[in-house]
Amino acid sequence: MKSTSGSQNTPIVTSGAKFSIHAHGIRLLDKAREALIRAIAPSSNFRVGAALLTRDSTVFTGCNIESPVYLGVCAERVALFKALSEGAREFVALAIACEGSVPLLPCGTCRQLLWEFAPKLRIVVQEQGRAKAYRLQDLLPIPFARNGRGPFRAQ
Repeated sequence: MKSTSGSQNTPIVTSGAKFSIHAHGIRLLDKAREALIRAIAPSSNFRVGAALLTRDSTVFTGCNIESPVYLGVCAERVALFKALSEGAREFVALAIACEGSVPLLPCGTCRQLLWEFAPKLRIVVQEQGRAKAYRLQDLLPIPFARNGRGPFRAQ
């Protein structure tokens, strides 16, 4: 596995294996927690980290980045933009970690953007000490079409 965080950890998903929330979710969440440490959140003081897993087991991490004038970008989009800018196009799962005990799911803007590139994405969060996965299509049941002709669904 390649990892943009620079660590030499064991692969989250070994070559040819399918992503399993029980087997791999906590390890992907660990990558998201590592990313939240680098968050820049002077306005909200709320740090978020994300780890996006590609089909070839590469992990792209991101953290929320804010400016003092309340402009910023979510950790999920940072991870996605890093992956896209490096040529990745097939995504399996996105783990999100934040400070505190309440799990954090992507905002509406992130849901729409993630859906455009990975409609079958699994969103992994930690709930009550365990990894829990949501299907992105359940979080955003009627996304907007890229062609501007209205909503469409994942096949």
